[in-house]
Amino acid sequence: MKTMVVGVDGSADSRRAVAWAVELARQTGARVVAVHAVGLLEHEAGDPTGAHLEPDLDRWTEALGELAPDRVERRLVAGDPVDALWSAVADAHADLVVVGTRGTGATALKLGSTSLRLAESCGCPVVIVPA
Repeated sequence: MKTMVVGVDGSADSRRAVAWAVELARQTGARVVAVHAVGLLEHEAGDPTGAHLEPDLDRWTEALGELAPDRVERRLVAGDPVDALWSAVADAHADLVVVGTRGTGATALKLGSTSLRLAESCGCPVVIVPA
């Protein structure tokens, strides 16, 4: 394995996914691309890329600091989480996607909508890290 993409939204489940990805990266030497999809409610006037969220993304992915800087990339991508992750997988030629069970919009369901959609249709293996 060379590269994995991990979905990040600040939830406890996504932080566990980042920690899981870091451990696998240590074992395999893989590169980790952390992706946060910037939703409509997160946009600020004059900041369509969501750059104001960079400190949050750094905080949500602190565990990536255990890896060498050349093996880590953090991305803010405008749009739907599933589309953002699919795009990152294609762009990074990722071998694996790692997500938490549920994100910040979690309900009582066992799997959140992003995890479920990825499991159903992603073009590479998906690991859903349990709570």
